[in-house]
Parts: sequence; structure tokens; C-alpha cells
Amino acid sequence: MPRDTRLLYVEDDPVLRTMLSGVLAQIPGFEVVASVGTAEEALAVEGPLDVALLDWALGPDSLNGVELGHELREQHEHLGVVILSQHYAWDFHGARGSVSMGWSYVEKRADLDYAYLAKVLKATATGLSVVEPSMQPDRAPAAVERLSQLSARQRQIMSIAATGVDANIIAERLDLRPVSVRKELSECYRILLPDAESGTDLRTAAVIAWLEGQRSHTLDSYGK
Repeated sequence: MPRDTRLLYVEDDPVLRTMLSGVLAQIPGFEVVASVGTAEEALAVEGPLDVALLDWALGPDSLNGVELGHELREQHEHLGVVILSQHYAWDFHGARGSVSMGWSYVEKRADLDYAYLAKVLKATATGLSVVEPSMQPDRAPAAVERLSQLSARQRQIMSIAATGVDANIIAERLDLRPVSVRKELSECYRILLPDAESGTDLRTAAVIAWLEGQRSHTLDSYGK
């Protein structure tokens, strides 16, 4: 008899995490090794794993699910990674549009078929990839695609910059040097405003682009 597929589930919404981990635990052929709410907890999980089910958005001060997936792959070389999200995430595996084996994407929605999710998890654990049509590049708004290129640190900086504070205050809040914040902001402007015209107020325009991308990332009734 084949052994159960060993699963790590990461979701920062405690209600959804409790519900879905309970559902998965009842599906024959799965062992929920850990169900946690943060990237830090996920990286601390010990023992062999076959597949990780990761929410894309784990909070503004956290790795996102894609980044976490790459970190987990460093610890578990053959780990399958399934991103569960309603974000536009066309580059969800960081491969610039080419499918990397053992990475899958399932759209988070109210009518999610748990039997289908279980099949995707099983397939991904064996090194296969499942990509839903909703993740195709031509569906992703430009602002969302650009947000996906920002690092976790850059997203932290932009989330604070959007409140209207200057680089010195951002540096103080993140325990960084002001010169480092200004350098990261410049890189954010380059990513978010690739076609900025001369004379553009880059800071204001970048904040607008950031907020536009955040709005496009709004998730469904699971509370994201």
C-alpha cells in the first residue's frame, strides 16, 4: 500500500486554515504534517514533506507564497509546491512564464472542489505541474505583473511609503539606513514605472501604481 502524501499547509487566515486543513486531513492518502499561519513557522517545520499548499499573500511583512516556496525547496529539494490564491500570479514560480516542474497554481474561490485540489496536490508531489487557465499571462493587469517583480523588502517599503511618510521614517520603522531605503525606492520606481515620462513625480506615480496593483489583488470571500 502506498504511503500517505505528507502535506504542509500555510494560510494566515485562521478560520480558513482550520477549515481546509480539517478537510484535507479527512481525505484518504494525505497526512497533514503541519498547518501554520506564517512563513517563519513553515520554515521551522521538521521532518520529510512531499508537497506544500501555500497561500500567496501571507502579510505585508512576510515572504509571499512564491518566495516561501523557493525557501522550502532549499530545505526539501523535491518538494511539490501548490499556490492557492485568487491573485493574478502568472509568474507564480518565478520562471518568467515557463512552467517549472513540481509547481502548480489553484485559483482560490468559494466553489473550490476539494477532490480536484487533492488530485493537484498528489500530482504536484510527484513532480507534475497543473496551471489553471485563470493564471495565463494575458489576463494579468500590468500593475499586478509589476508588483510580482518587487522583493519582500521592496513591498514593505512601498506599503509604508503609500501612507505618505518619507524615507527617513521608513528607515526608522524597518531598522534600515535611509540611503538603503532611497536605493530600494529608486528600484521600485524603475519596476513600477518602466515608461515614466520626464518630469513625472515618481514617488506619487509609484504609490498610485502600487495601490492599483494591490486593489487588483483583492481576494474572494475567504477574507483576503
